Amino acid sequence: MRQKLIIYGIFISFVITSPAAEAIQARSDKEQAQTVVSGTAVQSVVPVQSSSASASSSSSSASSNSAFNPLGPNVMCSFLPRDFLECKEPIDHRYNLTAKTEKGYGCLLFGGSTYEDVEHTKVQCTVYTDIDCFGPRTFYRDGVPCVRYTDHYFVTTLIYSMLLGFLGMDRFCLGQTGTAVGKLLTMGGVGVWWIIDVILLITNNLLPEDGSNWNPYV
Repeated sequence: MRQKLIIYGIFISFVITSPAAEAIQARSDKEQAQTVVSGTAVQSVVPVQSSSASASSSSSSASSNSAFNPLGPNVMCSFLPRDFLECKEPIDHRYNLTAKTEKGYGCLLFGGSTYEDVEHTKVQCTVYTDIDCFGPRTFYRDGVPCVRYTDHYFVTTLIYSMLLGFLGMDRFCLGQTGTAVGKLLTMGGVGVWWIIDVILLITNNLLPEDGSNWNPYV
């Protein structure tokens, strides 16, 4: 009799706990990602969000993109270095102060060896198409030095001045045709002008006539 009571108790407890276990298992299957086994590979199946949730997330991302996020992946286009920009050359007004005043920017004078001697202006720059950044892709960058480089090389001019300076070859190379002819006719000022020009070149006091700087690439 006692054994029958024990068997009946086990049977009743199994009948009661089985629906509860099935409900718990069904709830866990809905909340957790299921695992699907296909052959030897195991893939994780993530529940797909509803269309309303995806729409709200896209709208929130669009609203966040309307303002600059300093912690985001993109920097301001105006903060990019010169290597990522295509900038125009400074406008040459050539001592025309009226034209510079009307334009608002540009260079009255090019050249200079120190920062204080060089004039600075702003130029229009555009970000390269393959570069991703935030903000306007075309803008004006200020503080650009009024410096340009032509085909004038210091070492070449110095060699000409030392070897053929009595013929005015150095001044011909610098574009100073008038003084070069005078130096040629006087044979380098009987040698004195020849030596003075060499000293002027070494001390950076004899520069190209067009106001350009020495080309740094030999």
